[in-house]
Amino acid sequence: MLHKPHRPRFVRLTTEHCQALFGAGVALEPWMVISNGRFVAKQRITMIGPRGRIEGVAVVGPLVDSTQVSLAMHDEDKLGLADDPSRGVILVGPGGEAKVVASE
Repeated sequence: MLHKPHRPRFVRLTTEHCQALFGAGVALEPWMVISNGRFVAKQRITMIGPRGRIEGVAVVGPLVDSTQVSLAMHDEDKLGLADDPSRGVILVGPGGEAKVVASE
């Protein structure tokens, strides 16, 4: 999991995870340009943890080499990750799902 001082909620996906969540051949559609070639995509996903779920999570593009999940502290509590982030989250999109486990 990625932790930043202001800790926004978003995911950045690998090609493999993007295909699993949205279907093969589906590209992320830019909705809002951020900076340095990054953008918030029109697509949204659901995150499911051991004790809860969060819907409508933003996807930030372009695709990356390693899927990143950025959560606010209260999101970790809601999902049930505060005590054991190694359990990971399940990302769910209209085409399927993918499990992401903390690398730290």
